[in-house]
Amino acid sequence: MTPTEDYCRRNTSLPDDSLYPIERSIALHTAMPHMASSPYQGALLQMLVSLTHPTIAVEVGTHAGYGAACIAKGMGNHGTLHLIEANDEFENLILHHADLASIRDRINLHIGIAADIIPTLPDGIEFAFIDADKENYDLYYSLLLPKMKPGGLLLLDNMLWYGRVVEYDNDPTHEGRQLRCERETRALHQLNHRITLDPRVDNILLPIRDGLMLCRLR
Repeated sequence: MTPTEDYCRRNTSLPDDSLYPIERSIALHTAMPHMASSPYQGALLQMLVSLTHPTIAVEVGTHAGYGAACIAKGMGNHGTLHLIEANDEFENLILHHADLASIRDRINLHIGIAADIIPTLPDGIEFAFIDADKENYDLYYSLLLPKMKPGGLLLLDNMLWYGRVVEYDNDPTHEGRQLRCERETRALHQLNHRITLDPRVDNILLPIRDGLMLCRLR
């Protein structure tokens, strides 16, 4: 974390203390706790949701449920948050964390392949957050957008991919070079370009954490 990022974090209203046990549980019980949303990013998710007042929200790639708790708290006591997680090993942990955050009655957990589950979700989605397998982001974007309500907000995490998309953009031939995770880098770079040219949305790519793409449906 850079000094600027730390300063921003220290001057941000972070999620309430009820989410701290979830943060600690993720650190203790998952192999890659960095995959979870940070409290700083969680604060942004919660604020954006509270501003949009969705009654139907979706998270693709729930991991252990920290981001889901922030989204659900932003929704308040109305509406349903549909959670999609491919790894069934996280199911019990997600539900446990939902109980800790007192959001169990606001979530609908789907364990399985997102590409199969998204078409079964209700239309009129007002808020969606994609944070799953990077190579399939384009597919999830394509499936979610037609199901979303005009004015709805669609967020995609990790769209800078540790800065590799910038490296990819600056060296399109890649002669004499091997980029780490090149397939994911190429997929995210192409999706950034596609979203920017998509007439159905207005978008902004924010350099928050690992890059957060915000799309608002026209």
